[in-house]
Amino acid sequence: MRTQDWVRFIGLCAIWSSSFVFIRICSPVLGPAFTAAGRLGIAGLVLVVYLRAVGFDSRWRDFRGLYFRIGLLASAIPFSCFAIGALQLPASLLGILNACTPLFGSIFAAIWLGEGFGLKRAIGVFLGLTGVTVANGLGNVELSTATFIAIGVTVIAPLCYALSGVFIKLRASHLPSQGIAAWSQLSVAPIVLLGLPISPLISIPGPTEIIALLLLAVFGSALAYLLFYRLLSDIGPTRCTTITFIIPVFSMGWGALLLGEQITPGMIIGCVVMIAGTLLVMSPVPAKS
Repeated sequence: MRTQDWVRFIGLCAIWSSSFVFIRICSPVLGPAFTAAGRLGIAGLVLVVYLRAVGFDSRWRDFRGLYFRIGLLASAIPFSCFAIGALQLPASLLGILNACTPLFGSIFAAIWLGEGFGLKRAIGVFLGLTGVTVANGLGNVELSTATFIAIGVTVIAPLCYALSGVFIKLRASHLPSQGIAAWSQLSVAPIVLLGLPISPLISIPGPTEIIALLLLAVFGSALAYLLFYRLLSDIGPTRCTTITFIIPVFSMGWGALLLGEQITPGMIIGCVVMIAGTLLVMSPVPAKS
């Protein structure tokens, strides 16, 4: 890759992984619904204004139904699940659980896209799930019923990310990626706000929470998506998937640096095992005949 590609790659890893820190700051105060809806609404609005400013036609009227469905799978549900998980789990563990995306993706691709799923990928999925278990069991989280529920809810997020990737490939590959980034977020923000009666504000936010929400939306979503789609066109989808491998490392670093979270040997071991499993899953296998 070129130097500018490496700069964008490392920058995107750092930005996306920092999102879990901002979620961890916002959710215990703003509540999961407002945290997710605020992130979606602000990020989507920023991107829509940007696309209008540069004269890009995202064809909202033609594709609004698809944008909305993608938004539910790729943004509304995952962002809400991460915000719920952040009530119990540290930012570092949220980043590790996010790395399950390629594992789920390989299973869904085998089911709906006809991609092969041989012994190598099966071992990879097993290693990935083992890594998640080790990171949770030997991490810095006290295991309880609430923790297990938080982990279960959080894992829904990478599952939805994987499903959205398959859906886009099957039904929405003709949509402009910039339009997906903008309208898939903005269109579903009001839906997430409907969860406010169930998940209201926990306390009055201060400057820290407001700034964290703005950083989460503007950098963790809007800027991150622009960088991602630029990288996607410059270095291709295969190399872009390796971002998922690096995010847990950055998220552990951000959690320790900004929130004082402890990085345990179990988290490191679990992260390494999961990355090894993901590499096996991502290795090419023949498609089904």
